[in-house]
Amino acid sequence: MKEIFAATSSPGVFYPLLVALMLLWLGLRALLRRKLGAERWEARVGTAEQVVLTILILGMIALSMAQIVLRNFFHTGLIWIEPLLRHLVLWIGFTAAVVATGRLRHIHMDVIGRLLPPGPRLFVTRATSLVAATVCVVLARAAWLFLADEQAFGTTGLLEIPVWMLTSVLFPGFALMAARFIARAFGSTATLQMIAAEREQGEEEAAEAEAPGGAGRTGGAGEAGEAGEAGGAGGAGEAGEARGADGAGEASREGQRDGA
Repeated sequence: MKEIFAATSSPGVFYPLLVALMLLWLGLRALLRRKLGAERWEARVGTAEQVVLTILILGMIALSMAQIVLRNFFHTGLIWIEPLLRHLVLWIGFTAAVVATGRLRHIHMDVIGRLLPPGPRLFVTRATSLVAATVCVVLARAAWLFLADEQAFGTTGLLEIPVWMLTSVLFPGFALMAARFIARAFGSTATLQMIAAEREQGEEEAAEAEAPGGAGRTGGAGEAGEAGEAGGAGGAGEAGEARGADGAGEASREGQRDGA
């Protein structure tokens, strides 16, 4: 591995090799999308991403619970669990970042795009995706150099595992994000519109979920107001009818006395 790091660390070798790998991945992705269909491909990739994230998160939760039980009930613990949990957080973070990039749900400041019509908005999405891909490519090389340094120093972490292996998610994470940004930049208009629609729907659902009490309170106040008005109108009608009946009774009794 030392020879591989040394041979590929220079910019003249690293960047062309990384671009070639990304183009190979994009070509394979295009063939699979054509064979399976865009919707089936996106569904299968989404399922695989969810499985990986679920395994990582459940593993982290299980290890945390095991450490809590060992400490509270057996007054002991495993010294390698906490360092492993820190590295699992790193792996989960980069895996989730790759997933969010593929669904256009990564953190972004969409100030201009919301004000533009659909055509220019797609152009802005493609342009910003290219810029983001360039940044991710630069960060991928920085991650590669970091891993090369860690491998050269021979630093070990938990269970005597080399640190560069524990943090090896850095390079594929940035590389996959760059590849996905490039795929969005040169993707079909229909695919971009579908992803954008799913993102907007998710944002609307999240906004509605954040304020359920406000809607409930408003609806409750409206219903209470309508009930009060109906009750008031009903009460006024009943009172009017009662007064009318009393007045008619009195007039009838007076008429009878006069007649007598």
